Amino acid sequence: MALHRIDLLENGGEYVPGQKGGPTVSEAIAQFLDGCRDPKRNLAPSTISSYENTLGHLASSSFAHGPLDKVDLVLLQKYALTRAIAPSTWRKELETLRAFFAWCVDADWIRKNPAKKVRMPQSEELQTLPFEPDEVRKLIAAADDIFSDNPGETPYVRARARALVLVLLYSGLRVSDVTVLRRSSLDLKTRHLTLRKIKKTGVRIQVQLHPDAIRALEALPVIRSAEYYFWSGEGDAITCTKNLRRTIYRLGQIAGVHAHPHRFRDTFAVELLTQGVDIRTVQLLLGHKSLKTTERHYAHFIAAHQARLDAATATLSFSAKPGRPLLMKPVQNRRRHA
Repeated sequence: MALHRIDLLENGGEYVPGQKGGPTVSEAIAQFLDGCRDPKRNLAPSTISSYENTLGHLASSSFAHGPLDKVDLVLLQKYALTRAIAPSTWRKELETLRAFFAWCVDADWIRKNPAKKVRMPQSEELQTLPFEPDEVRKLIAAADDIFSDNPGETPYVRARARALVLVLLYSGLRVSDVTVLRRSSLDLKTRHLTLRKIKKTGVRIQVQLHPDAIRALEALPVIRSAEYYFWSGEGDAITCTKNLRRTIYRLGQIAGVHAHPHRFRDTFAVELLTQGVDIRTVQLLLGHKSLKTTERHYAHFIAAHQARLDAATATLSFSAKPGRPLLMKPVQNRRRHA
């Protein structure tokens, strides 16, 4: 596309957005992602992976091989109907689509951003979804039933699946951080697992692992690289993360449980909070930069939090004589807002 524009300029022509010779949707996606992967952009691997995932779905749509400038609101609304996902997930995908089409506008490939007109869905009030105890047992048991297309690799696949489930449950780590978990990060004497910098927030965390998780990690054979537990150290770590996600989904299918990687993190946090652990401690274990983030997702699981709410509403009595004026006098109100 860039060469086409240069040819036009050298021959005295003028490039017109959307004219013949413009990119298809899939071609534009490929160029956008190439730019995102440029080290100079310094984008986080998790951000790039999110872009690749969302735009990968768009690239496989029915109109992906058509002209980019033909994509409009109606087409995107039809595409949205094919994405049978939760409102919160669609919100994130729509944010990526808006960023992609804004980039296309900046590249002079289209005049307007069609994704800006697509309405943002209302996100669910409660997005936290911890596993029930019975679901946890089923997922752990499912690790013994998972298999590989290559029968010789099945023992390793099962050992890795078991270690993955137990580490996620007992560490609260995101699957992207588990991917690059180094063997040197685990102190077998203290059972401390230390990450100097987690991917999403850059925060250092240290968590004491349960013996079951440690035994599962120690049972993992060394594959090509002695540095990591789950990653061979070859190729792209993002690809390994995707494979681990697929393992979780397969375990969910075997166990008959809706298994999403973040549900393990939710289970870790909620289990601690319901047992009376201070939310500030949970924030540090999760690696959240702000306590507000932890409170937004998990405060309603704290018994003490609900007790405070109940105590507050218990003081209300609209039939009793008020101890102070319920309304300010108009003059006082004007002074206050003057």
